[in-house]
Amino acid sequence: MLDHTKLNDLRAREFGKSLRGYTPGEVDDFIEKLLFEVGELVDTIGVLTQKLRDVEGEREELKKHEEQLAATLVAAQSTAEEWRAIAKKESEQIVREGHLKSEEILQHAQKEAEDLLRQARDKARFEEETRSRLTHETSLTVSRLKGELASLKEAMERWEQGIMRITGNPDATHKEILP
Repeated sequence: MLDHTKLNDLRAREFGKSLRGYTPGEVDDFIEKLLFEVGELVDTIGVLTQKLRDVEGEREELKKHEEQLAATLVAAQSTAEEWRAIAKKESEQIVREGHLKSEEILQHAQKEAEDLLRQARDKARFEEETRSRLTHETSLTVSRLKGELASLKEAMERWEQGIMRITGNPDATHKEILP
């Protein structure tokens, strides 16, 4: 590769002189101009080479960063899949527990309904028995009262007949009869 050391070697080089050659001053000026332009090109190449190294270094860093991002993305996707699986399992568990709880509540409600129905039937049977007993007792009491009323009526009629025999007045009171 051409660098400033080789350019200095070219500047120091001397050529043999001949009679029929070019004018040495013009050739020296032209060579000096060429060497200056080549020197600038060497400087530019050096700067560009350094920039190329820097860019390649940045490219390597970006490549490493890209690999890290890819690994992170894969890890994030894996974690997301794991969380989705966990969430699915948990939701299925919640649904199962909900079904079990609803079955338990339904069974409890059915048992309560059966107990209430049994209690209502027992109460209705008790009230029917009580009503029947009270009807029977009322009927007996009414019959007994009718019997007593009939006995009292009969006794009153005998008493009135007795008063009438004694006083001859059917409207007489016991005060008039008894002293």
